[in-house]
Amino acid sequence: MNFPVLVGSLLLLTGTQVSAHIKQDHVLPAFGCGTGCRVETEQLTYPAIMDDGWIRIKVIQRPRIQILMKDGKYKEVTGDGNGMGPDAVLWLFADCTGQRFGISRTPNRSDGRDVDVFYREGDAAGEPIHQTVAGNPFMRWAKLCPAESKEGLEWIRNGAY
Repeated sequence: MNFPVLVGSLLLLTGTQVSAHIKQDHVLPAFGCGTGCRVETEQLTYPAIMDDGWIRIKVIQRPRIQILMKDGKYKEVTGDGNGMGPDAVLWLFADCTGQRFGISRTPNRSDGRDVDVFYREGDAAGEPIHQTVAGNPFMRWAKLCPAESKEGLEWIRNGAY
């Protein structure tokens, strides 16, 4: 066995995850954050189930903004230069049965916030919250909870909104 394969095998056996080898199947690769704005997400770990049943995954999020320059061309600004702050290593959380999505800087959600992924009241009750102005919590949750999100995804696909 050659050395790189041996090291890779040892890392997998010890539970250490190397982002270069992680498929990006459990994150929404980008979501909108306003006009000319998007946040790119890179999955750094595979999903893990916490003791309380929530799923967590470590990611890096990169805000990107298109700015119209004086010459009439658009320039993409990243990191601190865009007013949204630098790229951030964060944890995303999903409560599949409780239909909630959360974000935290810590792996235990101690400084995090979580939100419903479906509207609970009013005319939109039961509809997925998938608008960019809300940070698209439904679609981000759906990547971690595929079985529980099927009905909401179908609702979006059918253009019921």
